[in-house]
Amino acid sequence: MQMKKIVLLLLVFCLTDVLLIHERVVTAERVVIIDEPINVRSGPGVNNTIIGQVYMDDEYEKVTQKGNWIKIRYNGEAGWIHANYVTTVEAASSFNETAFVRVNGLNIRSKPTTSASILGQLNKGTKVQTITEQNNWVKISFQQKEGWIAKEYLQHNSGEPATAQQATKKGTITVQTPILNVRSEANMQSNTLAQVNQGDSFSYYQQVNGWYEIELPNGVKGWVANWLVSTQHASQQINGLITLLHDGTNIRQGPSTNSSIVGTGAQGEQYEVVHQENGWYEIEYNGATAYVADWIVTQDQNVYNEQASRQVGLQNKTIVIDPGHGGRDVGTTSTSGMYEKYLTLETAQRLEDKLELAGANVFLTRDDDSYITLSSRALLANIRSADAFLSLHYNSFPQSPDANGIGTFYYNEQHKAFAETMQRAMIEATGLNDRQTKRGDFHVIRENQQQALLLELGFLSNEKEAYYVQTNEYQEKIIRGITAGLIQHFSY
Repeated sequence: MQMKKIVLLLLVFCLTDVLLIHERVVTAERVVIIDEPINVRSGPGVNNTIIGQVYMDDEYEKVTQKGNWIKIRYNGEAGWIHANYVTTVEAASSFNETAFVRVNGLNIRSKPTTSASILGQLNKGTKVQTITEQNNWVKISFQQKEGWIAKEYLQHNSGEPATAQQATKKGTITVQTPILNVRSEANMQSNTLAQVNQGDSFSYYQQVNGWYEIELPNGVKGWVANWLVSTQHASQQINGLITLLHDGTNIRQGPSTNSSIVGTGAQGEQYEVVHQENGWYEIEYNGATAYVADWIVTQDQNVYNEQASRQVGLQNKTIVIDPGHGGRDVGTTSTSGMYEKYLTLETAQRLEDKLELAGANVFLTRDDDSYITLSSRALLANIRSADAFLSLHYNSFPQSPDANGIGTFYYNEQHKAFAETMQRAMIEATGLNDRQTKRGDFHVIRENQQQALLLELGFLSNEKEAYYVQTNEYQEKIIRGITAGLIQHFSY
């Protein structure tokens, strides 16, 4: 009898070990979520309890699969999700080697997919340390940061690494607008690598189609619009014409803003260039020579044609800010009891200060806790002939307390591009979930004759997000994002 017990125990142990080995083999795979939000359940079926939600591009360890349901490791415990909403990827294999970049402008991404955000760029010949490999992507370490790059653009120690290009610095640019996007390519459609602030200065290496290639402090190179920066060049002889971008451009006796003004020029006027030095063009003027600042002219006729009818940035723009709700209309209420009406007013007042610093003329539909009708809010924008109207709100959906993120609503189809610019800038600045842009039938934007949007700046029904959006950190980020969106909209 004792011998039978021992044999039985050994058999159970062996079977258990086989099962554990099988599970370890299964966990060599991972799943990536391809829709959102997706419910995580306690068991394999829709009748099981929902224990949480997962979102687009989230990645989890796959434990096993039962029919159309996949078991994952979720917050330290087991959870089940439907297989229709995931894609399976190979687990990353670890290795540690030195490699060299084979191309210029190689994107570093936050995850091993082309849909992930871009963290920066690498140029040909750059040396990196590899960490793991997954589905033709390699995770690298570079300048104390980690990210993913496409494997095909790496060259390992087995070959001769490419020689890094030694670019020549051609001068320095200084940012002339409160917030400026640094982009991966010399156009407005490319990805934003970083944002820099007014007064920041950077070396630049080349100028292409009205854009400067600059180098950021982390060594990453990107592109900025030349009409939003001032430039200091190495002294050089230069031939050709420059075109004035603005009416009333000062023409000076010497290469300094302290120098005497000898005349003014009108937008579109052209002058022959004699010399260029330290951010100034010496031009032929009335039979002699004079100077004009290079940040208010262009040598590229295409740039002039694009900008001739547009004013850069927020200077003299009229912006109407509408703090949602007020008075007896408290709006939604956070889990801690914060009324939406107070938070929208705080955000609006902060935004007013920021926009005025950028040169805008700002009007609030209310500047205290008072009740204002919806028609009066839209009417103010129409009376002021506002260049833009922004109605500020915070969202709520108690039925789904995990709902989160920022969304932008437009009513008129011609305002969709404006909405997309604003949405993109706010997400970039805050890092919150992107709920994208949608058409919304709201009175304040429907009855508005101006460019009008309604912004939902976070969820007060989500306990975690409600706490965060009230912090000074978040308020500064969202104000920076809204300001950047407006500047981008009016500058390009």
